[in-house]
Amino acid sequence: MTPTNVTLAEHPVRRRPGQSRRRALWTGTTALALVAVLAACTGNTPAPPSASATATATSAPTASAAPTPSATSTPTSLPSASDDFSSIDLTVPPPRPDALDAPPSKEAAADVATYFALLFSYSAVTHDLRAFDDLSHPECGFCSDFIDEIRGYEAQGVTTEGGAIVVQRADARMQSDDYFIVTTTMSQDSSRELDADGEVTGKNAGFAAKTFEIDVTWYDGSWLVASVVPT
Repeated sequence: MTPTNVTLAEHPVRRRPGQSRRRALWTGTTALALVAVLAACTGNTPAPPSASATATATSAPTASAAPTPSATSTPTSLPSASDDFSSIDLTVPPPRPDALDAPPSKEAAADVATYFALLFSYSAVTHDLRAFDDLSHPECGFCSDFIDEIRGYEAQGVTTEGGAIVVQRADARMQSDDYFIVTTTMSQDSSRELDADGEVTGKNAGFAAKTFEIDVTWYDGSWLVASVVPT
């Protein structure tokens, strides 16, 4: 059985109360790149909190066409600001940030989004999905499709080499008291996939300084990723 390609570029649907799908899904085929997983996936993401839970106009836009507040630059505390992919050991999980235990804030949201991005390549190489799954909202289409893909790879004996991700910048803006959109700039190393016989079945050249919006929410006392959208 020939594996399908996994990459980092779906655009699960981000919806707000009373709105239909705001972003169309696009398609594409590449190997492990984050940009391509996004292109290959479909699914819905949970709607942000209702209007009654939104923050004041100075910190969050409403569901109308009100201007979006400027993002606040939030440097990440995770060691991911270097483009030296060779120094990244993808068999070792990225360090768990203190932000996962912190209450809602733009700073915590930025760290959570960064951690999630780093988990992507670690999970693809090791097939260890525990942390990625724990951080994924049940209605995150990108998340569930990636998890299904990696489980399929595990069953087929497909392995991934390369694909490390580094995050150069993570800027969070507040949509409500517990819902944030993190504009994340990252790069990904080249990668390839091999079948159970060691034959190369897919390659990806990687990418440099692409931007994604990662929606994170403080949901039932925990941080969860609700959506990943390339910009």
